[in-house]
Amino acid sequence: MISILLIRPDLPKDYPMGKLPPFLPLGLGMLAGVLKKANYHVEILDNYLYEKTPEEILEDVRSIKPDLIGITVSVATCLTTASIISVLKQENIPLVVGGPQVTVDSVGTMKRLNSDIGVVGEGENGTNKNGEYHSTPNRAFMKNLDTLPFIPMSLFPYKKYQQNTPELKDSPLGWMSTSRGCPWNCSFCSNIHVWGRQYRCMGPKRVVDEMEYLSNNYEVRAVNFREDNFTVNRKRVIEICSLLNERNLQIEWMCESRVDIVDEELLTMMKNAGCGAIYFGVESGSQRVLDILRKEITLEKTEKALELCKETGIRTVASIMLGIPQQTIEENYESLRFIKKLDPDIVYFNTFMGFPGTELYDYIIKHRLIYKTWGDIVLPNSECLTWPEKVKLKQKAELLYNISPKILLRHIKRIGLMRTWRKGVLTIKRYIPSRSSF
Repeated sequence: MISILLIRPDLPKDYPMGKLPPFLPLGLGMLAGVLKKANYHVEILDNYLYEKTPEEILEDVRSIKPDLIGITVSVATCLTTASIISVLKQENIPLVVGGPQVTVDSVGTMKRLNSDIGVVGEGENGTNKNGEYHSTPNRAFMKNLDTLPFIPMSLFPYKKYQQNTPELKDSPLGWMSTSRGCPWNCSFCSNIHVWGRQYRCMGPKRVVDEMEYLSNNYEVRAVNFREDNFTVNRKRVIEICSLLNERNLQIEWMCESRVDIVDEELLTMMKNAGCGAIYFGVESGSQRVLDILRKEITLEKTEKALELCKETGIRTVASIMLGIPQQTIEENYESLRFIKKLDPDIVYFNTFMGFPGTELYDYIIKHRLIYKTWGDIVLPNSECLTWPEKVKLKQKAELLYNISPKILLRHIKRIGLMRTWRKGVLTIKRYIPSRSSF
């Protein structure tokens, strides 16, 4: 039987966005399921968990003796992947790379990594012939995601992954991805190059079957749907909710959505079927900036969506971006005031970065707004703020929002007094603002 080793590289220590708690690598898991179904022997080394050096990974490879090695690569892990491949090359084992970075910049990434084969998107292959990389014709995206087998959880040390999340009350936590593609075309998002604009999704039964599988076999009591937009297909969501209620699955879950495709009826059904939280990309409190981002939403729709969630008892999670190109200083503060007005349960403040393959990345390059680069990621100035000033503004916003009495009380109710105290002290040590800004 042919043996395949799949590797997820760790993030470099200086990654600008920091390291999130460890979550199951869903893409690698789905690939492992397909390979097992095809009767390959599969093992997984998730170095996001273990943080091994390339030399230590080499020792694992020599112990496992795989016939082929597959490595998933993102823009964040391109540097660590290159280090791993440079060491593994001495074993003369075929090396295949795939993932978002290979899809966005196939030939450039292959040359940098010195890999043997690259898999672009869901099927396009790149091969090294006579020292040069050649791309084969594109293959169509998968149309029927129901054919994907369940992720083989037994291949993962699943208890080492994040067991709970602040957005949900229940645990242990599981992860699923049930759709691909996004019909929208935001100017800051590169996912369209990975999954395309055509929305494709698993059917309701396939979704609920996997939730039941996770519950029965791994005692999962909460699920985080990690996908761009869970609620694009309204009928599908309604049928998922109906099936969850029919089977009486006591699983709390959360998903991502857009503010313009939820309504009171849908949210009520979702709440009654176990939805505990929804993540919304609010991004800005300025309509002009939202138009620059091509979000195709209004401030009024955002307010209405969060208000309906509160009325139905679904916790709200909002992301906001600061230091967007073309955004004025006043528009940055408009965003902070808008978030305060919305009063979501959890807020993620983000400093805008430029990712390859996006319209705003090209704008940054054209207008020479680069403060510095990190791999292929650009840490940009904006027209009114330098990158360091943007970082300070984000830290200031995080602190002022999280130390407000209302938010402190929520933290205490959710994670307890002592954990809230420790978190607050660490935040204050990181940055103490000179004055209140909103």
